[in-house]
Amino acid sequence: MLRYLISFIFIGFLITDALAENAVPERRQVVTKDVDFYGSDLQALFDTTLNACENACLKNPSCVAYTYNSRSNSCFPKSDITDRQPYEGAISAEIFPNNVVILKDAE
Repeated sequence: MLRYLISFIFIGFLITDALAENAVPERRQVVTKDVDFYGSDLQALFDTTLNACENACLKNPSCVAYTYNSRSNSCFPKSDITDRQPYEGAISAEIFPNNVVILKDAE
């Protein structure tokens, strides 16, 4: 009986994870390489990864963009995009809301 209960709970976790992976994210990003969104830094994060930089911005409602410097592994979440400058090794992204509209059939 205990074996069935544990199996049932495990399957429930697998289904929940599968549904979460297919969910539409609240925000999306448009990535640009070799461009620095200069200025308007919310903070500076050093010795980090691109993935961590992306997550830091997506989890902060005030963040509308970020620039990741791949040369120094540093991240700069942005409150605004006021200037775009060429910079080799920069990966910048603008964050947009994902406005999803669900249409229902007329009855």
